[in-house]
Amino acid sequence: MAKLRSILMPLAILLGILLPCAHVLSPLMPFCIGLMMALTFVSKVPPQQHGFTFKIEMRALFAGLFLCGLLLASEKLFGLSRPIVLGCMLICLCPPANAAPVMAKLLGGNPILALKIFLVGSVIACFSIPFIFGYFCPPPAGMEQLDFLGLSKRIFNSIQPIITIPLAIALGLRSFYPEVADKIAKLQKYTMFIWIFNVFVLLSKASYDVRLMGVKKLWDAGDFQLTAIISLVLCVLLFFLGWLCERKSHPIEGSQSLGQKNTMLIIWVAQLYAGPVAALCPTFYVVWQNLVLSWMSRSRRSNKNPTLQKNEA
Repeated sequence: MAKLRSILMPLAILLGILLPCAHVLSPLMPFCIGLMMALTFVSKVPPQQHGFTFKIEMRALFAGLFLCGLLLASEKLFGLSRPIVLGCMLICLCPPANAAPVMAKLLGGNPILALKIFLVGSVIACFSIPFIFGYFCPPPAGMEQLDFLGLSKRIFNSIQPIITIPLAIALGLRSFYPEVADKIAKLQKYTMFIWIFNVFVLLSKASYDVRLMGVKKLWDAGDFQLTAIISLVLCVLLFFLGWLCERKSHPIEGSQSLGQKNTMLIIWVAQLYAGPVAALCPTFYVVWQNLVLSWMSRSRRSNKNPTLQKNEA
């Protein structure tokens, strides 16, 4: 499966960039994101014993809020454009990725704890994104009449069904039809294909928007380079802060909770409410995030190999 992913993901990225016409599939994104969440939520979650989940996720939330404050200060001090600030704020407020439990297990962490962090983080994002992002986001075209509360409510109504409906269905199945839930949970390995399809469609939409605005215009304005650099800095910083905050107890899970983001969700939100320039930030984050995770996985395998060779000797 890993080898197949290493082939299909670059192919999806390449086709997404080269086939902007596939942006017509964008209306399918909420359903695909919801399906991925349902397949993750339906996992059997053991009872919480030590209260680590809430602590880790609250630290991640406060770290995200702190970075949002720095981004807003950068706008005032260095003239950073509002769309780029909004795109980066969405990254900071974004919940953990669906794949975080799997990645935590590969890195030698606790996948159950990572799953609980994903559940709590997704619920928190239902409120933090609409009210914090909504406060600073100017109303998009066609919604100019909306005030802060009106726009926040609109964003909330867009996000919460994608999170709460899959969560309700998964909890209902787990409570009343556990056998069915167990069978559905076995399909989780196929979420990779849904995710790859999402990447293809979202990059196609981003490619379409960039071509519509003009690649040369974006490059000459510096927006293209700036979003790439800032999203890279944010990616490294978020993984590091997650590790730093939880280094004494759960460094892997802390790093995953803050660094590995549900980028599919925030790219969709950015395209819907903040515009294509804002959507470039989480789009670049997809690339940097996968590079960081690949490096972490390779480091993990490198650390295990000497031990295996020593045992064999």
